[in-house]
Amino acid sequence: MQAVRRGFLAIAPATRGIGADGVPDIHGWHGNRDCHSQLVHCLLAGRTAMAERVWDMERLVDWALSNLPVHDRNLLMVGNSGGGMVTTYAAACDERIKIAIPSCSFSLYVKPNGQISHCSCNAIPGILRFGEFYDVAGLIAPRHLLVVNGRYDPLHDPAHVDQAVLRLRRIYEASGAPTRFEHRYGEAGHRFYAALMWPFVEQAAR
Repeated sequence: MQAVRRGFLAIAPATRGIGADGVPDIHGWHGNRDCHSQLVHCLLAGRTAMAERVWDMERLVDWALSNLPVHDRNLLMVGNSGGGMVTTYAAACDERIKIAIPSCSFSLYVKPNGQISHCSCNAIPGILRFGEFYDVAGLIAPRHLLVVNGRYDPLHDPAHVDQAVLRLRRIYEASGAPTRFEHRYGEAGHRFYAALMWPFVEQAAR
């Protein structure tokens, strides 16, 4: 509704494995977590949960550009938590996404002490052979990227977030578009911060 009020045509999909879509954990064999149930089925088929979700987003973009009165000049993708992970990966893979805003999802894959705090459904086997999460986000450069975190989000320690942001900022500087990347903290926990997002969108979409 916020997007429509600002003149955007908005699509709000149910992300596969999160919410109503995906492979439900009917008998609770996967900890009553539909996202983990989806992951197990994906692995058995030789896929990843994230790849299926990114594929879904790309097909939605295909459909919207082919069937609706829209163009990709200001194509925006935004998501919170698991949706933020999908936003980062989808924008990294699909250059039609011109503005990306992942919320409450950006940090290091692996903390300095070796711990991993991301949900298992976000795992990409072998990804660390190629780089950290900030390297994936760096593939969005030089397009517009706003990363939002909750300062008191128990999943993402600000110290680790700041490390990842510093490395991502260097990638944007090397791409020649340092002003197209911003990072902002919301002064609360694991939630969506609309007030931080829309000023960035309005400036990027000019």
